[in-house]
Amino acid sequence: MKLAQRLAGILLTLSAFLAGCTTTSRQPDAHGTLYDQEISAGLEEISISRTTRTEFIQGATPACAPAPFTAASEQHYDAWSISLRGSDGRVVKTHEKQIGEFMACFGSITPTGTLPMYAAGTLGSLSYVATGECRFMKSKPPTLKLLVLHCSGDLSGLPADYVGGYLTTSSLAPSGGKEAVDVPGYLSTSIITMRLWKKPRG
Repeated sequence: MKLAQRLAGILLTLSAFLAGCTTTSRQPDAHGTLYDQEISAGLEEISISRTTRTEFIQGATPACAPAPFTAASEQHYDAWSISLRGSDGRVVKTHEKQIGEFMACFGSITPTGTLPMYAAGTLGSLSYVATGECRFMKSKPPTLKLLVLHCSGDLSGLPADYVGGYLTTSSLAPSGGKEAVDVPGYLSTSIITMRLWKKPRG
């Protein structure tokens, strides 16, 4: 009788342990579903692209008149899609397909060391305006021909079903102004991350 009770207790403990293991094994699937909903819910759109500069115009220009500062230059860029390696997130292709273009106006460096920025362009079928600033970084690549900076800007001028968004950049800009040329071996000029928020359904 005692032996039967002991065996029953062991079986009950083992059953509880296995049930706990089963519950734990289901958690990654639940998390995976949650991560899928981050995009499938349709509340936020995230895009990553790289830019190539196509034109540099020195000084204030009529196109930069909407900027909330006096422009020091007007610059034009194409935006291209990129590919990331799934195993570690490393960029493996930097020039997949042209997906947009934009004009950027930059002001003179302020006393606080920032660079005013205003941009207007398209990404796919989306049109936008970005207003913000750029900051120079302390980090330096081995070559002296590149300026390291990051920019950020609030987005406006979006279609009616969007409520707002912002963009950030990781940039290596060739020095030399209008005569600047890309430095082989480095991605120039920027990697742009854009996050857009849509109006909730209903």
